Amino acid sequence: MTRAASISCAEMTSLMRQMPSYETYRTCEDAEVAERIFRQALGNMLKECGDHLLTVLENKSQLLSSEQRHTIGMLVDSITSIFRRLNREGVICLIGDCEDTIAELEEIDTRLILLVEEAMNLIQRLKGGVPSSGWFKRDACLLSRDLAALNEVTEERNYLLGLGWESEFRWAPRG
Repeated sequence: MTRAASISCAEMTSLMRQMPSYETYRTCEDAEVAERIFRQALGNMLKECGDHLLTVLENKSQLLSSEQRHTIGMLVDSITSIFRRLNREGVICLIGDCEDTIAELEEIDTRLILLVEEAMNLIQRLKGGVPSSGWFKRDACLLSRDLAALNEVTEERNYLLGLGWESEFRWAPRG
Protein backbone atom coordinates (compact mmCIF):
# COMPACT_ATOMS: atom_id res chain seq x y z
CA MET A 1 0.00 0.00 0.00
CA THR A 2 1.43 3.36 -0.98
CA ARG A 3 1.30 6.29 1.33
CA ALA A 4 1.13 9.83 0.07
CA ALA A 5 3.81 12.16 1.29
CA SER A 6 2.30 14.16 4.07
CA ILE A 7 3.64 16.80 6.34
CA SER A 8 2.92 16.80 10.01
CA CYS A 9 3.69 19.19 12.83
CA ALA A 10 6.15 16.63 14.17
CA GLU A 11 8.03 16.52 10.84
CA MET A 12 8.17 20.29 10.58
CA THR A 13 9.24 20.64 14.20
CA SER A 14 11.95 18.04 13.66
CA LEU A 15 13.23 19.87 10.59
CA MET A 16 13.26 23.20 12.43
CA ARG A 17 15.21 21.61 15.28
CA GLN A 18 17.83 20.54 12.75
CA MET A 19 18.40 24.11 11.60
CA PRO A 20 22.01 24.99 12.21
CA SER A 21 23.11 27.56 14.74
CA TYR A 22 25.63 29.39 12.60
CA GLU A 23 27.27 31.01 15.59
CA THR A 24 28.68 27.54 16.37
CA TYR A 25 30.48 27.35 13.02
CA ARG A 26 33.79 28.05 14.78
CA THR A 27 35.64 25.11 13.21
CA CYS A 28 35.23 23.34 9.91
CA GLU A 29 34.36 20.13 11.76
CA ASP A 30 31.55 21.79 13.76
CA ALA A 31 30.16 23.34 10.60
CA GLU A 32 30.34 20.09 8.65
CA VAL A 33 28.46 18.15 11.34
CA ALA A 34 25.70 20.77 11.62
CA GLU A 35 25.39 21.03 7.83
CA ARG A 36 25.22 17.28 7.38
CA ILE A 37 22.39 16.99 9.91
CA PHE A 38 20.35 19.83 8.38
CA ARG A 39 20.95 18.79 4.79
CA GLN A 40 19.98 15.18 5.57
CA ALA A 41 16.75 16.35 7.21
CA LEU A 42 15.91 18.45 4.13
CA GLY A 43 16.93 15.61 1.83
CA ASN A 44 14.73 13.11 3.66
CA MET A 45 11.67 15.29 3.17
CA LEU A 46 12.48 15.80 -0.50
CA LYS A 47 13.07 12.06 -0.87
CA GLU A 48 9.52 11.45 0.37
CA CYS A 49 8.25 13.78 -2.35
CA GLY A 50 10.30 12.08 -5.06
CA ASP A 51 9.35 8.60 -3.85
CA HIS A 52 5.67 9.46 -3.98
CA LEU A 53 5.96 10.90 -7.49
CA LEU A 54 7.80 7.78 -8.67
CA THR A 55 5.23 5.52 -7.02
CA VAL A 56 2.42 7.30 -8.87
CA LEU A 57 4.39 7.05 -12.10
CA GLU A 58 5.10 3.33 -11.67
CA ASN A 59 1.68 2.28 -10.38
CA LYS A 60 -0.50 4.45 -12.58
CA SER A 61 1.64 4.70 -15.70
CA GLN A 62 -1.01 3.15 -17.92
CA LEU A 63 -3.56 5.69 -16.66
CA LEU A 64 -1.37 8.73 -17.23
CA SER A 65 -1.02 10.60 -20.48
CA SER A 66 2.46 10.97 -21.94
CA GLU A 67 2.34 14.65 -20.94
CA GLN A 68 1.53 13.73 -17.33
CA ARG A 69 4.35 11.15 -17.27
CA HIS A 70 6.67 13.80 -18.66
CA THR A 71 5.55 16.28 -15.98
CA ILE A 72 6.28 13.79 -13.20
CA GLY A 73 9.68 13.05 -14.76
CA MET A 74 10.53 16.75 -14.83
CA LEU A 75 9.47 17.15 -11.18
CA VAL A 76 11.67 14.21 -10.17
CA ASP A 77 14.56 15.73 -12.15
CA SER A 78 14.07 18.99 -10.23
CA ILE A 79 14.27 17.13 -6.93
CA THR A 80 17.44 15.39 -8.14
CA SER A 81 18.98 18.77 -8.95
CA ILE A 82 18.25 19.98 -5.41
CA PHE A 83 19.89 16.83 -4.02
CA ARG A 84 23.05 17.62 -6.01
CA ARG A 85 23.18 21.04 -4.41
CA LEU A 86 22.46 19.66 -0.94
CA ASN A 87 25.34 17.20 -1.43
CA ARG A 88 27.87 19.82 -2.47
CA GLU A 89 31.16 19.21 -0.74
CA GLY A 90 33.92 21.53 0.29
CA VAL A 91 35.26 23.47 3.20
CA ILE A 92 32.50 25.45 4.86
CA CYS A 93 33.47 29.01 5.59
CA LEU A 94 31.00 31.85 5.98
CA ILE A 95 31.68 34.53 3.37
CA GLY A 96 31.75 38.25 4.06
CA ASP A 97 30.80 39.78 7.37
CA CYS A 98 29.82 36.87 9.63
CA GLU A 99 26.88 38.68 11.29
CA ASP A 100 25.36 39.71 7.96
CA THR A 101 25.97 36.27 6.46
CA ILE A 102 24.40 34.52 9.45
CA ALA A 103 21.31 36.74 9.24
CA GLU A 104 20.99 36.00 5.54
CA LEU A 105 21.46 32.25 6.09
CA GLU A 106 18.77 32.22 8.77
CA GLU A 107 16.37 33.97 6.39
CA ILE A 108 17.23 31.48 3.63
CA ASP A 109 16.69 28.52 5.97
CA THR A 110 13.24 29.83 6.84
CA ARG A 111 12.41 30.12 3.12
CA LEU A 112 13.75 26.59 2.54
CA ILE A 113 11.53 25.15 5.24
CA LEU A 114 8.45 26.97 3.95
CA LEU A 115 9.13 25.80 0.39
CA VAL A 116 9.63 22.18 1.52
CA GLU A 117 6.40 22.34 3.49
CA GLU A 118 4.47 23.69 0.50
CA ALA A 119 6.02 21.10 -1.83
CA MET A 120 5.03 18.28 0.50
CA ASN A 121 1.49 19.61 0.78
CA LEU A 122 1.22 19.78 -3.02
CA ILE A 123 2.52 16.21 -3.32
CA GLN A 124 -0.03 15.10 -0.74
CA ARG A 125 -2.79 16.27 -3.07
CA LEU A 126 -1.58 13.77 -5.66
CA LYS A 127 -3.49 10.91 -4.10
CA GLY A 128 -3.39 7.27 -5.02
CA GLY A 129 -5.90 6.04 -7.53
CA VAL A 130 -6.20 7.98 -10.74
CA PRO A 131 -4.45 11.35 -10.50
CA SER A 132 -6.77 14.12 -11.54
CA SER A 133 -5.92 16.25 -14.51
CA GLY A 134 -6.63 19.23 -12.24
CA TRP A 135 -3.57 18.33 -10.15
CA PHE A 136 -1.42 18.42 -13.29
CA LYS A 137 -2.88 21.76 -14.38
CA ARG A 138 -2.78 23.49 -11.00
CA ASP A 139 -0.58 21.81 -8.46
CA ALA A 140 2.15 20.44 -10.73
CA CYS A 141 2.87 23.99 -11.94
CA LEU A 142 3.02 25.25 -8.35
CA LEU A 143 5.24 22.34 -7.35
CA SER A 144 7.54 23.00 -10.28
CA ARG A 145 7.80 26.65 -9.25
CA ASP A 146 8.51 25.68 -5.62
CA LEU A 147 11.18 23.19 -6.63
CA ALA A 148 12.86 25.78 -8.85
CA ALA A 149 12.82 28.23 -5.92
CA LEU A 150 14.22 25.52 -3.61
CA ASN A 151 17.00 24.87 -6.09
CA GLU A 152 17.83 28.57 -6.29
CA VAL A 153 17.70 29.12 -2.52
CA THR A 154 19.88 26.05 -1.93
CA GLU A 155 22.47 27.49 -4.32
CA GLU A 156 22.33 30.87 -2.54
CA ARG A 157 22.85 29.07 0.76
CA ASN A 158 25.80 27.11 -0.65
CA TYR A 159 27.40 30.33 -1.84
CA LEU A 160 27.11 31.95 1.60
CA LEU A 161 28.71 28.84 3.12
CA GLY A 162 31.64 29.03 0.71
CA LEU A 163 30.26 26.13 -1.35
CA GLY A 164 29.46 27.95 -4.57
CA TRP A 165 29.56 25.95 -7.79
CA GLU A 166 33.20 26.87 -8.21
CA SER A 167 33.96 24.78 -5.07
CA GLU A 168 33.51 21.72 -7.26
CA PHE A 169 36.66 22.70 -9.18
CA ARG A 170 39.04 23.30 -6.28
CA TRP A 171 42.15 21.20 -6.33
CA ALA A 172 42.69 18.77 -3.49
CA PRO A 173 45.50 19.92 -1.22
CA ARG A 174 48.83 18.20 -1.76
CA GLY A 175 49.78 15.98 1.09
